[in-house]
Amino acid sequence: MSVGCAHSKRTPESELPQYEHVFQKPLAEALAATRQLLEEQGHTFEETEDPNQLVTQWKGPGKSASRAETHTRYLVTGIVLSPRQSVVRIFRMTQQAAGNDVEWRNHWWKISAERGEHMSNPFVKAVDLQENDAETKRLAMLRGAQHGVRDLELEKALTLRLESAPSVEVISGNVMEAKRPTAVRAPEFYLDRWQEEPPTAGPCTTSVRGLEELLHPGLTLIIGEQLGSREAPEVVGHAVCQAGQTGLAVVLGLSLPASEQARVDAYLASPGAPADQDTLLEGNFWSRPYQDGRSSRAILDLIDRVRALRAAGQRVTLVAYDTDVLRGSERDAAQAKVWTERRARKPDEVHVVLAGNTHTRTTKGTDWDKDFTPMAHLLKGYPSLVVLEMSYAQGTRWGCDLDRSGKLACGIVGATPAPRVSAPAGLSPYVQRLEAPADEGFQGLLYVGELTPSMPAILGLREAPPPSSMPAPPPIHMKPPIF
Repeated sequence: MSVGCAHSKRTPESELPQYEHVFQKPLAEALAATRQLLEEQGHTFEETEDPNQLVTQWKGPGKSASRAETHTRYLVTGIVLSPRQSVVRIFRMTQQAAGNDVEWRNHWWKISAERGEHMSNPFVKAVDLQENDAETKRLAMLRGAQHGVRDLELEKALTLRLESAPSVEVISGNVMEAKRPTAVRAPEFYLDRWQEEPPTAGPCTTSVRGLEELLHPGLTLIIGEQLGSREAPEVVGHAVCQAGQTGLAVVLGLSLPASEQARVDAYLASPGAPADQDTLLEGNFWSRPYQDGRSSRAILDLIDRVRALRAAGQRVTLVAYDTDVLRGSERDAAQAKVWTERRARKPDEVHVVLAGNTHTRTTKGTDWDKDFTPMAHLLKGYPSLVVLEMSYAQGTRWGCDLDRSGKLACGIVGATPAPRVSAPAGLSPYVQRLEAPADEGFQGLLYVGELTPSMPAILGLREAPPPSSMPAPPPIHMKPPIF
């Protein structure tokens, strides 16, 4: 007798991702998140000799009247690429047990055999097949062939869990700061916009599609970002320039402590030469031991761009609206107070406020603090409030995160967008309004492109390391999404 089944032709592309995703995390942390993800789905784990592997227990099809059953389990393998880079592969393993119910005249013997098959372990190195051990011999004979395929949906869920969480912001450091080295900066460190001739066509080089429909006197535009990218500050700079060229008075809000305002004002009034940049960077904010992306080189460049726009005649200024002494809801209340008081004094200004996307929620509460009251929630009574969430393509950024021991570490981290904010790479910046506000309260998206990390400004010009030691994919016109 022959048994067969009809199925569609299987190709390697149907089972394997086109590109291996590299997590910017130690393997131990990535595997811990994988274990948590599978436990939430009801899986339990067996012990393994290899610490870089996870194996769940077999799950059967439940109650069945036939011994032709399929059982499933998950095999997770991890690969260490560097101390802070790893790859996690999740395989869905299946095992078929075929039999003939006619052979089982006693129903209870059938149940006993199925239980033994469910509990058998195909990963053991050896099986004792002594003649007097009939049960062991029977379990070994019942083991069927196993088949494993990459579970891309679970890998996608893991990637979102590790790389789409809100940015961590370091408010105060009760850590002993290392002695700051003498500032000796090479000429290539400094921004050179101050030497450039103003373009004859105007200072705005790129327009943000859809922004002009929002611009009007009294607008409060709050933009939520994942900290530490080059692209978000760059696109916000385009938006500020586009608003300023209409003749409106524009205020850019950056999440810098108010204690930095005097240095910022002095820099905006300066030529922006290297000595002026050195003075701006003397503030403690730029040399914190843990830098979370708010003091990146891209933010320094955005401040310099505001200086250039003012020199070109635009009515643009910059407000450092954050605090370095308060935390939680008190911190966000202080942030909101800056904008309510300014709006009361100057009702026609256009406020463009860039903030980490935890502060731009108009709804109260988060997963880690049910009573947290974000800045945007305190401003949602404004008649001209528009909140945009950053839309982007998968990439990397500079950020801070807690490892398994609770120690804070900052460096290059992965950035994978949730489906509601995901977009392909390579598009020009645009604003997209939503038909209905999202659960977090934002009314639209600001697309910025594929994220790349922006290093802390005080470190100077540094390029991100390559994603891994794996061979680069073949060159193509556009890199396809990983999932």
